[in-house]
Amino acid sequence: MLAATAVLPTVPPPAHALAAVVHPNPYAYYQSLAAHRPFDFDASLGLWVAAGPQALAAVLRHPACGVRPAGATVPAALAKGAAGDWFGALVRMNDGATHAAMKPWLKARLASLHADGATLDRLRDASQAACADAYLAQGDTPTARLDDFVFRQPIYALAAWLGVPSSQWVDVYDDVRTLVAAMAESAKPSPRAEAIARGHRAATALCQRAMRWLDNDAAPGTWLRDTARIAAHDDALDHAALTANVAGLFTQTHDACAGLVANSLRRLARHASPTVIPAIDGRQMLRANLAVAIATVSDVIRLDPPVQNTRRFLHAPAVIGERTLARGDAILVVLAAAPASAGPDDMAWTFGHGAHTCPGRSPASTIAALGVQTILDSEVDLAAIATGTAYHPLGNVRIARFHEEAPAD
Repeated sequence: MLAATAVLPTVPPPAHALAAVVHPNPYAYYQSLAAHRPFDFDASLGLWVAAGPQALAAVLRHPACGVRPAGATVPAALAKGAAGDWFGALVRMNDGATHAAMKPWLKARLASLHADGATLDRLRDASQAACADAYLAQGDTPTARLDDFVFRQPIYALAAWLGVPSSQWVDVYDDVRTLVAAMAESAKPSPRAEAIARGHRAATALCQRAMRWLDNDAAPGTWLRDTARIAAHDDALDHAALTANVAGLFTQTHDACAGLVANSLRRLARHASPTVIPAIDGRQMLRANLAVAIATVSDVIRLDPPVQNTRRFLHAPAVIGERTLARGDAILVVLAAAPASAGPDDMAWTFGHGAHTCPGRSPASTIAALGVQTILDSEVDLAAIATGTAYHPLGNVRIARFHEEAPAD
């Protein structure tokens, strides 16, 4: 995988694959890791690390590799509460029968999301609303507003696309952000009780909203209304699981799409101003900015992807890459180490591979492109506010951070 062409500061390579996520330019390290240690045990992390394309594919396809540790579908810190109930129903956090029953159904429904002209107009309006609300939340500091916007905009846009009434977007965003924070907190050695409690309250609120959306609270003629209608005629469908996974669409969007938007803006900031067709009118400028946004998001998916790694856990002993692994072993799957061309049909490793491939590449790309276009349309000076080297302190998602005093996630 190639890094952006802009000149970046010379800094020591990352200490390990987890540190690479927030490194200013980790791709030479990733390339070396894939070439020299495609599948090896990292004693400093206590994890097996898969970095070569063949190793990535082998791990992500292997039937003994699960998305959660055996017997621990729900993080212990979330287990006794609404957030744990919700987490345990998520398709992307389950294997076996639970995954097999819901994943194809949900994948088919997501495939029905189409970005026609009317949809793009709704997403553009939602992105403008996110821009305005970021200003209300952060005031006159451009970098703080940008940090707010890159997380807020994907949630507003997804809500608009699915059919959530606009009066609910702010509350949905707040619930999603709180629940995502609780999930991150649950992975810490000593999670804070109040953060977990807030997560339980947010999970309750978000799932109740999703239940109401599927019970005619969504706008007529929208994805949510169609999904509810189709679900009502499917006796085999677990409706509680459907509600949880509709809520899960938002939590999955929160970090991954924020990374697409933020990393695209940083990429644009580091390069010369894009060449556009001289605008005769505002509509032509909108089209030009959208074209630049689409191309940049596509580049970021290949060259500076948001989801840099994921994990798999051995549910049974297995031999992978000629190495013998025991039940209970954990593998860090370094998606960002795979070359952009290392797969059929322009595979984007950041969306995963195998049974748990994320089906949301197309809607995520569209949402991110509209977010980038909104910032380009605002004519902010990206070179002045978005060229830094900081990233939000996350262990698996690479999200450019613009405000120096941004609070730790």
